[in-house]
Amino acid sequence: MRTRKRIAVFLGEIGRDYQKNFIREVAKVAGSRDYDIFVFNNFGAYNATELFDIGERDVINIPVFSEFAGIISLPDTFDIDGMEQMLIDKIRKESDCPIVSIRNGSSRTNRIVFDNHGTLYEMTKHFIDEHGFKNICFMSGPLNVEDSVRRLKGFEDAMKDAGLEVTDDIIIEGDFWKYVSKAAADKFLKAYDGKTEAIICANDYMALGLMEELESRGVRIPEDIAISGFDETVEGAASSVALTTVAIPIVQMATKAVDTIEELIGGAVITSDIELKGTIIPKCSCGCCSETTKTDFTAIINRWTEEYVSVRRSTQFMTDIQNQITEIDKLKFINGYNDPFQLKRMYLCLCMDDREDDKPYSDTMLLKTIFPFDEERMRNPIIDHPFPRKDILPEGYYDSSKPLCHVVFPVHYKNTTFGYLVSEWSDKDITIFIAPYGEGIAYAYNDLALQAQFSELVDIKKQNLIDPLTGISNRRGFEQSISDLMLKEYSSDTYISFLSVDLDNLKTINDTYGHAEGDVAIVSVAQVLSEVVTENNTCARVGGDEFYAIVCSEGSDQKEEIRKRFYELLEEKNKEINKEYTLHASVGIHTVAIGLMDRAFEHLQMADRLMYEAKRKYKEQL
Repeated sequence: MRTRKRIAVFLGEIGRDYQKNFIREVAKVAGSRDYDIFVFNNFGAYNATELFDIGERDVINIPVFSEFAGIISLPDTFDIDGMEQMLIDKIRKESDCPIVSIRNGSSRTNRIVFDNHGTLYEMTKHFIDEHGFKNICFMSGPLNVEDSVRRLKGFEDAMKDAGLEVTDDIIIEGDFWKYVSKAAADKFLKAYDGKTEAIICANDYMALGLMEELESRGVRIPEDIAISGFDETVEGAASSVALTTVAIPIVQMATKAVDTIEELIGGAVITSDIELKGTIIPKCSCGCCSETTKTDFTAIINRWTEEYVSVRRSTQFMTDIQNQITEIDKLKFINGYNDPFQLKRMYLCLCMDDREDDKPYSDTMLLKTIFPFDEERMRNPIIDHPFPRKDILPEGYYDSSKPLCHVVFPVHYKNTTFGYLVSEWSDKDITIFIAPYGEGIAYAYNDLALQAQFSELVDIKKQNLIDPLTGISNRRGFEQSISDLMLKEYSSDTYISFLSVDLDNLKTINDTYGHAEGDVAIVSVAQVLSEVVTENNTCARVGGDEFYAIVCSEGSDQKEEIRKRFYELLEEKNKEINKEYTLHASVGIHTVAIGLMDRAFEHLQMADRLMYEAKRKYKEQL
């Protein structure tokens, strides 16, 4: 019986440093206070199709929010329009638990925000006070983003307080990436009449792009122009000139998030945002080189090597998963990819068939398997244990004696949701490989769904070619069989016998014993004819009591042997069914050499004429 309280965390792209570092700290803090943590992660928008975005957004539909004591949201990591609003709406519909947003977010939540203004103010003061720069330019982020606006205001206020003028020619709007680097270099090299001393950028990636562009033009960093970034990325630390930056106070944010949830649970009323400042990390790009600014490049190179391997393995994984046919084969293949990555325990939970049309997840889920396989799972990977989705995982399959931290990923193909994957948390295991790993599982189950649909279509097609009463081919099926037979290769001494068979006295049987007995008679003749033809030949019911068959034989014309066998089997059938009436059928057989097979329907007409002649002779004997 579960007694420990739960906290849910919602974020995107958990493989990134900021997200992983935040979860590491939240897990420490919440675990020390005896909370279970469930991190609900997606990997964001995919520009090629909105259907994929729907499947990613539906991660908010996995938890039942009434089961959680509090929610922590990192909305600036979401990459899907409207997701934050939908998340809040769903939480409020199901629960009154507290919602804490980190760095920014809706005013409908309690926010722990980063002091973008104050921290950028301090960075600008560092350039002015510590280095004596006056000709300072600024590269902002997109000005439709609140963080960008606040950082720009921090720069402007610090310049103003230092008595330095801020004009349009020293500011450019960037994109939080490197695409504006060339335009920024063009503008800043002209600013201050070509005497720019320093450039402050609103994030590391823009700073790195600008450094590359300036260095390509012969500008030395920091000797000619000093540069800083923001957000402390690994790439900035590994740059040829270590980048001065700002460290986000992740430990304080994680701790304050759990503190705030506990305060709100206890009845506290918090009416204003909680602001935390970052820490300036001076490095060589602003001229603050020292022994303390050296970077552990070995760790960085090891990480990049691991990520390169992850990319290579991801390509192989996504390709090869589709070569596995059965569900068991696919699961064993997926399990094989745990070995090189040493992933923690992972639970694959699939939707049941009883979900409502408007719900992406069923109320009852099925624990399909657990990766990596133990010895028992290697023999039979499938568990198939049903459990309530509100539990996220079924009890008894994990160690509930200690606080948990699990990461939950949606498993979907476009907007078709198959279930979710739950992984025990380990910041070493959660790499960029986790995204294609989850997508590969979705591809596997999409393949299985397509196979099932195809099999169903094949069955329907077969039913259209089968006579429902006798189980042998109908006329359409017989025509298809003739086409197939004509494509086969035969030896030159092969003979083809075309049989036309008509049940005699069916009307009398129907009138005297009833139509059910008439059906027995028809089925019996069909069974006899099926025994006459061999595996590679065919027979069909082409009318009420009319049958066709084709029999191949090698070396000679065997029509008399075929006729004799038919009547012998028919006599045995009469003894078997032991009816008051006697089954009899008229048979016409026309045999030709294989070279004349292409005129099959003409030969069937000849067999028909022979059958009617046999029927006339039979009636004359009565």
